[in-house]
Amino acid sequence: MKILERIFDAIEQGLGVLFLLVMFSSVLIQIFFRYVLQSPLTWTEEASRYSFIWVVLLGAAFAVRKKEHVVMEVLVRRFPAYLQRYISLVLNSIILISLIYLLPISWRFFWFIKGVSAPTLRISWGFLFFSAPLSIALMTIHTFIGLLSTMRMKETRET
Repeated sequence: MKILERIFDAIEQGLGVLFLLVMFSSVLIQIFFRYVLQSPLTWTEEASRYSFIWVVLLGAAFAVRKKEHVVMEVLVRRFPAYLQRYISLVLNSIILISLIYLLPISWRFFWFIKGVSAPTLRISWGFLFFSAPLSIALMTIHTFIGLLSTMRMKETRET
């Protein structure tokens, strides 16, 4: 499990930090060229936007793995502990089914769009849209692992 954890860290945190740096740098470069040199660059806005999309989607996968995504626990906490586990199982199952449904759709869209180039950077839009199937796949894996751990927790508490 430690090897898998390192792989997830490298993908989610490593790539996330890399794209955050690209986004931050491109914004700083744009500010410098626009306001100091009075000659704005065209590619920096596109680079920062694409980097932002990667940061958001990788951050979503990271949040699912760490169980730090937004949840509404006000209603769930009013139930007894054994019902909370069942509610968690049902909700995580719905999330897992949704992610499994979205994965092939995002993959097909990636293959459809990869031949189109971004207007300014002239890189494949596949680079941008690969962030969706990657993050959905990571969220699917994390949700499945979370579902299994919830089921194991239930089994160990009942015995």
